[in-house]
Amino acid sequence: MIKTIIAFDVDGTLITNNDPDRVHGVASKDEVPHVPIINMLMVLSRFKNVRIVVWSGGGKDYAEVWGRRLGLDPYVWKYATKLDTTIKPDIAIDDIQDCELGAINLIVRNK
Repeated sequence: MIKTIIAFDVDGTLITNNDPDRVHGVASKDEVPHVPIINMLMVLSRFKNVRIVVWSGGGKDYAEVWGRRLGLDPYVWKYATKLDTTIKPDIAIDDIQDCELGAINLIVRNK
């Protein structure tokens, strides 16, 4: 069975950033879960051939902290930094239009 890797970004995708002065990679009280995207992650994780990655430009530890805060551990295959060249997502879900991180890039409308 061919595995499909779907990578979800943290900032601006799984959480909405409302603090314009926030420091990237540092959690803030102004960061709010984006429930529709989190629900989609949970649904997609139920497919036998899907592997879910939660990653961030802020690093693997930051992605893992937010994954745990959001209760995503049961659904996530791996946490990673976006700089991890060993992960080649088939689908990358992000908030930045100019990203080409996966074979298919889906851009959320959170802003």
